[in-house]
Amino acid sequence: MILNLKNEENRRSIIWLGKLIIIVLFLFNSCATKKAYDSMIAPVSILHVPEAELANYGANSSANPYREPRKLIFGQSYEFYMVKISLNLESKTRIRIETASKAPIDANVPIAYSQKEFIRFCDIISNEGGPDSAEYEKRKAIIERTMIPAFDFSESPGQHDYYLVFVNKRPFKRPIYYEVRVILENGESFLFNDSVE
Repeated sequence: MILNLKNEENRRSIIWLGKLIIIVLFLFNSCATKKAYDSMIAPVSILHVPEAELANYGANSSANPYREPRKLIFGQSYEFYMVKISLNLESKTRIRIETASKAPIDANVPIAYSQKEFIRFCDIISNEGGPDSAEYEKRKAIIERTMIPAFDFSESPGQHDYYLVFVNKRPFKRPIYYEVRVILENGESFLFNDSVE
């Protein structure tokens, strides 16, 4: 079958098909994953997310919610610190996540956002240049697939990966200390801490 690209309807069909393929590939390449439980893996691991991993979601903040928004005049107004929480659960488990951060006295303290809070944050920040419903839906879908659903939630058996985002507003001063504790309903506790100099 040969398509005539001069025909407007054929061009729209090809563009629509291209978008569909990108969305399907994106869905299969997301952070929130589920594999079977593996007794050889720890129940919880917590790591800082490398920048290269976040680049998979897009090149700029209008499409990629995990890229810090930048303005032409003021530059970077916000800074993100990303943590990946990997769960390996034998059975359905209640999860509680506690976070803390410290910054110098004269600086803002980073705040960990829940999924709903981060969707709202991205919506407010990105709409400063005017709303774009397609970009909003794309960012929202990425966040819903990849971020922890809440700071207290139940998770099904198997392996699951989620992001946790700390958001900091200017002025940025160092050092900044981050702490994440994941507590399982059986009382097991897993601690992650890091500092950014």
